[in-house]
Amino acid sequence: MGFKAILAALAAAGTAGQDVGYNLLFETAADDFENRCVSIKKALPAWATGDFIIGSVGLQEFKDKHFVGYLDAFGKYNKFSIKGDQVCATYRIMKTGWYNNSVKAGTIAPNLLFYETEPPRHCPIYDPICNLPPLAPNDNTFVNTVMHNGEMLSLTDSPYMLRMNPETLAVIGAKKWTDKVAGVSGVVGSAHPVKHRKTGRHFDFVGNQNFLNGKVDVAIYGMGEDSPDARIPVAATMMETAPYMHSFGVTENYVILPRMPVKFGLPIGKPMSAAFQNINMSEPGPDNAFHVVPVNGGATIVKPLPLDSKLYYVHQANSYESGDEIVIDLTTTGTNVFSGDLTTASEKNKTFRDSCYDAAPPHQCVNVVKRFVMNLKDDKAPTEEIISDPLVKTDFTKINQNFKGLKHCFYYGVQWFTDHKTKASMAVVKYDVCSGKPPAENKKQWFRKNWYPSEALMVPAPNGAEDEGLLFFTALNGETGESWFMVVDAKTMETLTEAGPYPRVAFTTHGEFYAKAASEKASEAVIV
Repeated sequence: MGFKAILAALAAAGTAGQDVGYNLLFETAADDFENRCVSIKKALPAWATGDFIIGSVGLQEFKDKHFVGYLDAFGKYNKFSIKGDQVCATYRIMKTGWYNNSVKAGTIAPNLLFYETEPPRHCPIYDPICNLPPLAPNDNTFVNTVMHNGEMLSLTDSPYMLRMNPETLAVIGAKKWTDKVAGVSGVVGSAHPVKHRKTGRHFDFVGNQNFLNGKVDVAIYGMGEDSPDARIPVAATMMETAPYMHSFGVTENYVILPRMPVKFGLPIGKPMSAAFQNINMSEPGPDNAFHVVPVNGGATIVKPLPLDSKLYYVHQANSYESGDEIVIDLTTTGTNVFSGDLTTASEKNKTFRDSCYDAAPPHQCVNVVKRFVMNLKDDKAPTEEIISDPLVKTDFTKINQNFKGLKHCFYYGVQWFTDHKTKASMAVVKYDVCSGKPPAENKKQWFRKNWYPSEALMVPAPNGAEDEGLLFFTALNGETGESWFMVVDAKTMETLTEAGPYPRVAFTTHGEFYAKAASEKASEAVIV
């Protein structure tokens, strides 16, 4: 045996049993079926009857080309219908305009991607911007869903939304609004609408850009059952350049827009990964700040952060008011992850994905949850406190939805580097931020070696304590290549029951639970 072969054998022996099946998260999962039912050992309570729907990547390649970025893959939705002692699964590749155009063309059709395909597509000389909207249907909206007016809307970080049948997961078509909230130059939006406690409407925003001066009018709106086809204007604020805000906060009286020091723009002829341009700052200012927008009128309050505290973040856990202060919890990062390496090849390379943990803390690849507190009556910068274990990566945070906009004690998330060395060492974690203990000591976690969980959704028990309820999530058993629907006690983090095995669910985005009444109403409303 040669020297290189010996090294390879030693390396294989050293990693034997680790990360088994993790790469399957980033490979094509083409299964497409309806109502595949399995029995579970423990029947779930009536209040847990309904549909857990979660997005995922579907096809990582198509005909003669493959996707370089895993978030570029053709999207897919997966539904797990809880019916007492049965869980029935439906998987559906999204038949979007882009997907249908690709089928007709026999190759990956024009569309805006994070990374160009391999081999690359080429726009013809007479049409150099063929991949940009509105020329190409950018409707691969598999990031999140919201129920609105008896139908399910599928969302991504743009003003574009798709109508979907929640029973079959079939794409119905684009959501057509009759309002004028989004102008002809809507450039950004958020896939994370937040329900406003007082009005019951889901708040979101769209950024309308003036291409002459570059300024963006961020129009905040509400989606309500009282206005099924028109978004209701809530407030607006102006930013000097196009922001990128994947998520944001809502309290009773304010919308909190976290502005990263990033300018979002689509350079002609380049993929979306080149659209995130860092803003150079010489002093604290609105390009690295929280923009606090009153929902009942009034001027926006801008709370800049210090220059050495860049507001790079991904997801919001919760926001609430406390006297003159606003509290917002965000999963923060060292850099803007959307301009980082989101390629399938890197994610499937164990050496590469683990290497960022080798350096001394703070580890460059570790997302930490930070609590920002800002006083609206003074000119001081927001305070910051890390409220997750700083030695692990934590993201995909969720709380008891009944506490949205209120002071909460518990949040849940997905955890990587659980063993403090391996990214694929994943867990679902629960934090108690009211315990008074350091973050590493106030958590409980669900963990199985070589199992890879999705975002966990907390379904609260009626009239129960804040952490009384169930956690729903999918988990890939890497050793068998099959996925399971997991039900975990939200208080103890112990498994109550699990349904499966089902065909593999690949890398997931965000999940929602629609109780039986909402699911039935939606199914009746979208019969076509």
